[in-house]
Amino acid sequence: MEKRKSRKPTFKQMAYETAIRNPERYKTILTAIVEYEGRILNDSVLLEIVSDLYLQSIVSSPNLNISDGTLIEDIKEQVAFLNSTRNADGGFPKGYQSRFWTYMRTLSELGFVYARYNEHLLISDIAKKLVTEEIDEQQAFGIQLLLSNRKSPYRNVLNDYNYFRFILKVLLNLYQNKKRLSYHEFIVSTLSENGNVDDFLTLISSKSFLSYDDVYSYTKTIDITLNKAATMLTDYPDVVLRILRITGFITVISKGQTFIEINTEKIDLLHTLLEIKYDLSDQEKCIDRLFYEKINSSYTPFLKVLCQYDERLKSSKLNINKKLKGIVNQYDLTEILLSNYLQTVDKKSVPEEFKYIPKPLLLEFFITLLIFIKYGKQFEVQPNYKMDALGMPISHAPGHKGDIEVFNTTLFWLIEVTLIKSKDQQLNLETTSVIRHLDQKNINSVNKVKYLSFVAPIVHPDTKKFFDYCIYDNKRNKLKIYLKAYNLNDFLDITMKINNLKDMETYTKKMAK
Repeated sequence: MEKRKSRKPTFKQMAYETAIRNPERYKTILTAIVEYEGRILNDSVLLEIVSDLYLQSIVSSPNLNISDGTLIEDIKEQVAFLNSTRNADGGFPKGYQSRFWTYMRTLSELGFVYARYNEHLLISDIAKKLVTEEIDEQQAFGIQLLLSNRKSPYRNVLNDYNYFRFILKVLLNLYQNKKRLSYHEFIVSTLSENGNVDDFLTLISSKSFLSYDDVYSYTKTIDITLNKAATMLTDYPDVVLRILRITGFITVISKGQTFIEINTEKIDLLHTLLEIKYDLSDQEKCIDRLFYEKINSSYTPFLKVLCQYDERLKSSKLNINKKLKGIVNQYDLTEILLSNYLQTVDKKSVPEEFKYIPKPLLLEFFITLLIFIKYGKQFEVQPNYKMDALGMPISHAPGHKGDIEVFNTTLFWLIEVTLIKSKDQQLNLETTSVIRHLDQKNINSVNKVKYLSFVAPIVHPDTKKFFDYCIYDNKRNKLKIYLKAYNLNDFLDITMKINNLKDMETYTKKMAK
């Protein structure tokens, strides 16, 4: 297993694959490919995998015909044709083979998978734990980022250090000195040649980086190979920041300017993680199989610390409503503004201050804040998405929890939201699991009246039929549950009128006749 021949390495900017801007998508990709573990990644298997990704809507194309009952075999020829012009990349040939690599590049760099052309596909222990929801995205990415390295079999660079250890130490130092990192300074951090924390802190304290022009001028003074300006100043740092953000280790504050701070709730955790001894040998940085095996065999002490931290967090009482109020005040959010945001949340435009929140999560976030504004004086409003110290969302709720819970001593209202519009995905991912969340919650509060709102931009007719059937089933079992599936605009209209509970009661009684 020799190191692949390549051009002479140079110092380069920290970067990851820019085709995937929402790191939460990697869990979906891993879930789709885990069944192929152990298969040899030859042309036939690669076409099957890539076709499967299209079939599951992980990859999409308006030129691909997929309908109810479509099978992998039905679309293989179309998939091969659609990707026929893609250049060879990462040791994979031109075509759908290199398309596969687009989705494996970052997963390989972080040690989640071992994916090489004509070799067996290997899935790491951490990836499997993530897929089976034994751990969440924060734990998985936090561990893999701390175990990875700039110099690796996947990057032909002279930079030889762990970027994430470097930037976390920078942020911890700035916090101790009551400072924070601007986005422009963050870009400069991605240009570090050796990850020297003291040198970087000296640089940003002695030189002003107030604009993209300041950063671009600085690049002319250092010995580093750069891509075009737009890629270097926005695309690369944007993806790096999104991946760092999903760990929950940092907080991104955007209001006028964007600043990056350490998540103050995790300072002690970070100090403990950074003290764990770990290093890659020169061979492991050059040989892909050794790189993967080292990372896959080194995660245990990091996972142990993270699990212990999560247990402590569960036992502490966090004032979620106080955080929600802080967000509303900090960003001057009103019910009208939130309603407007929600009506365009699945479009391209996103408010600048919330640009680093993935759109599916942004939907949960905005609905939570709207419900808080409308109902916060009557009920506890508890979103289950992971949030930072300021209350900004980091990632979706774990798989065994509902999205948003609204409750008091007499009732429990579960709100499940999704941006998914396709029939198959709504039925497979957003139906039985939603009912399960309701069944599992408040099992010790049997006297509570339960409500369930399912909200999507478009509710597929078959999805609506599923929830309507649940009404009949609940009546048959003499369960006092009121529920309704809502198109987003209908849900907004009802919420603005503060009429959600009455509307669910009326609809349920009508359907149960």
